Amino acid sequence: MTMPDILLIEDSPSQALQFRLMLEQAGYRVEVAVTGLEGWRAASVLKPRMILLDIDLPGLDGFQVLSRLKRDRATKGVPVVMLTHRDQINSVQRALELGADDYLYKDDAASALLPVVEQAMALAQHAHS
Repeated sequence: MTMPDILLIEDSPSQALQFRLMLEQAGYRVEVAVTGLEGWRAASVLKPRMILLDIDLPGLDGFQVLSRLKRDRATKGVPVVMLTHRDQINSVQRALELGADDYLYKDDAASALLPVVEQAMALAQHAHS
């Protein structure tokens, strides 16, 4: 199995599909996980170049997943972009404090997803070089 560029951890099938199609059209390989636990496990196995992480997840939420990712040597260097709704601005603050690299309002995904992903990929490139 080839390493995915992006691990998308998102429990909404419609949103996961929307993001995945946009990213695949831009040439990225995308792997989707639908729960926090599955996403966290997938991150250490797949070693993606970046992670798109929803905050509202069943089981482990995005914050718990994020702090585990940042504590684990295998995944702490992987850029994480949080996916959130506009009314969760305090969540965004908390995510950045826990080590998220960026965040994306789901309502803006149509225009902002690719630029945010490219920026995070550049970070990842920088970290590996």
